[in-house]
Amino acid sequence: MQSQKPMIHFNVLGGAEQIGANSTFLNFGGTGIIVDAGLHPKNRSVHAFPSIHSIEDEPTDALLITHAHTDHIGALPYILKEQPYLRLITTALTRDITSVMLQNTNKLIREQIDISQFKQDALSLYTKETAEYISTVFETYSYKEPFEIIGRRGLMPVKCTFFDAGHIPGSSGILCEWNGLSVFHTGDVQFKKQTLIPGASFPKHHIDVLFCESTNGAKESEELSFATSKAELAKFINAISNQNGSILIPSFALGKTQEILCIIFEMQQKGLIPTLPIFSGGMGKKISAIVDRYCYTSPRIKPGFEIADIPQIDIPYDDIEKGPYFSTPSIVIASSGMMNPGTISYKLAHSWMQKRNYGIAFIGWQDPDAPGYALSHSEPNQKFMFGPHAVKRQCAIKNFRFSAHACKEDLLGFIEQVQPKLLVLLHGDQEACESLAASASNIMHDGMKILLPMQGKKYSFEKE
Repeated sequence: MQSQKPMIHFNVLGGAEQIGANSTFLNFGGTGIIVDAGLHPKNRSVHAFPSIHSIEDEPTDALLITHAHTDHIGALPYILKEQPYLRLITTALTRDITSVMLQNTNKLIREQIDISQFKQDALSLYTKETAEYISTVFETYSYKEPFEIIGRRGLMPVKCTFFDAGHIPGSSGILCEWNGLSVFHTGDVQFKKQTLIPGASFPKHHIDVLFCESTNGAKESEELSFATSKAELAKFINAISNQNGSILIPSFALGKTQEILCIIFEMQQKGLIPTLPIFSGGMGKKISAIVDRYCYTSPRIKPGFEIADIPQIDIPYDDIEKGPYFSTPSIVIASSGMMNPGTISYKLAHSWMQKRNYGIAFIGWQDPDAPGYALSHSEPNQKFMFGPHAVKRQCAIKNFRFSAHACKEDLLGFIEQVQPKLLVLLHGDQEACESLAASASNIMHDGMKILLPMQGKKYSFEKE
């Protein structure tokens, strides 16, 4: 009797030709594994969440988290309401950060989601107690430490291993090996070293199925040069401080805040910019404290270096419009990165815009509907809509690119190295996914297939 060829089934629950609600389901012969549980950064309907109902007849046994950004963990309580018996597995650092990030997600859900769109109790786990409880039930594994998952309907275990993804502290790519078949999910990846953490350390062998993020799939390496961006930022800070002004840097609390603090500290130590007071605080400071606890056990450019080693002053939240940065040239790092209404960066921007000698440095991606996008694309003394307000700005504005996602060249290098039989492109807009797919088709062997999946559709892969 001829033995059956190993076959897996998979379903992209979110993140198909978009960035948001990232989640992928994999069925290894009756063992069901979900990778990530993201919340869409903009959509506030039922489509803000992964399409978990498309797998209601599938076996579901474990939920693996690649990293703690909201577009990868924000739907954890939603999915656990539907699938309460899932094993939760991640790295120790991601587990600890997740607890803080979910507290912020709870607030977002309460303020921005119309719960009448959902069936009764669907969002009932978005509470402080649940966020704290989730952190206690995670199983954690170190990078390159294999662990096994076997489902209630599974006949043989799936061996899983986390690999450092170089995206943010604690981030992972995930290798799953089953019945002679290998699947690798990159999560969010950066192959180049950043100032705080080294680049990704991924497997260097053949992979049967590769799920690859595509955020920068249409961007070449020269568009994303860290060295160029650092030099331009130093020039901008010097120009503003020479005018006796202060610099506001809107920043995401996880990843960007820790990285930009390290960049500024490095430039000060090298004498590239003056040693201005650095103001920070809020959720970014809480996350930095967690990251510091892993300064020896999580990959770092300088093992043992702590964010707390960087001199910082707390932003005076009780009276932010009268802070010392309005009388002394300073650098203020404040969330949110997109300047969402009600956040510290949004409030400070209103005052900053009125000062001709002040400057705002944007260091990351801006959603086209966000106030930060409108401000970063505004012209001096020309009216534009900043949230609900029509305003003019006098301050200087400059956009910088410190991407924690790999460029097209590096993604193609990894794809060529592992030579997958099936390449599944995720976590990118249509242009990025199609551009990466076109380039990948030029470097791959004849038998390789490339898939730009549709959300909620079931796919299969059989090993020859």
